[in-house]
Amino acid sequence: MEIVRTTSFLLVATFFGLWLSVYLPLEFELFLSYVLIISFGILHGANDVEVLTSYFHKREISMSKVSLTLLYILLIATIYAIFYVFPAIALLLFVVFSGYHFGEQHWNSTLKRQFKGKRLFYTLYGVLILFMLFYSHIPQVRGIVKDITGNSVPSFVFGQIFLWLGISVGLFLLYFGYSGSKGSSILLELFLLGVFYVIFNTASLLWAFCIYFVIWHSIPSLLDQMRFLYGEVSWKTFYRYFRSSFVYWLVSVLGILGLYLFLKINEEFLLSSLICFLASITVPHVMVMTKIEKYLKTHPKANIGGDAQ
Repeated sequence: MEIVRTTSFLLVATFFGLWLSVYLPLEFELFLSYVLIISFGILHGANDVEVLTSYFHKREISMSKVSLTLLYILLIATIYAIFYVFPAIALLLFVVFSGYHFGEQHWNSTLKRQFKGKRLFYTLYGVLILFMLFYSHIPQVRGIVKDITGNSVPSFVFGQIFLWLGISVGLFLLYFGYSGSKGSSILLELFLLGVFYVIFNTASLLWAFCIYFVIWHSIPSLLDQMRFLYGEVSWKTFYRYFRSSFVYWLVSVLGILGLYLFLKINEEFLLSSLICFLASITVPHVMVMTKIEKYLKTHPKANIGGDAQ
């Protein structure tokens, strides 16, 4: 029942976002996209240290928050340095890691049973969503890829990858249906893919990404983290989450703004640097959330928060 309520809310928010795209001026739409991505988008990954601290505490592993913070920052800096030297690799890994993260977040509560191809399916599903977006805005995406890597990707490549990803995910869905998954769940997922396709082909590239990233990924991820940290989802626990993550969120926002201000005089490196920065914070965040999603799945009825006051 909770999944139905959450899905209904997300669908209403999605169609409201699509309705806004028809009436909002493009400049304000771009501004609102940046605001939502910087607020909810970055916020959902700004509390990783707190989440890790709670995770180790639940596992009775002793590690201080200061040590975790330093290790987390060191990991981000190391990944950024590697990705900045190899921007094409950064772009590829950013797509793969983001795809896996999107797929895991979307399917973790629905896909109850274990099977060996679970991680592959998560990745294929998430990358399918991304390439659905890319395929809907090929000219803009080709320009971005060329700016980052220096190489031009033919348009048909996006279509071919999108096609094979769709076939692969379709085969997995058929397998789920054949092996006993609820037909209604499979139909719902096919319906959602249709909704995403309509959104991506109707809205601008940034607004379409914002709708999916904020509504279908960041908000559900925030809800999962509140359940993990405090044992419940409420406005009170959201306030606690925001209060504990505010410093990390502010540092992340200032880091992005500082990077933009520092590199805006050199447009050649601006976009690739931003992609590298996003990739460097995505990789450790995916590692953290994989542990949390696994914990939530194996402890569905436990009082995992235990201190939601």
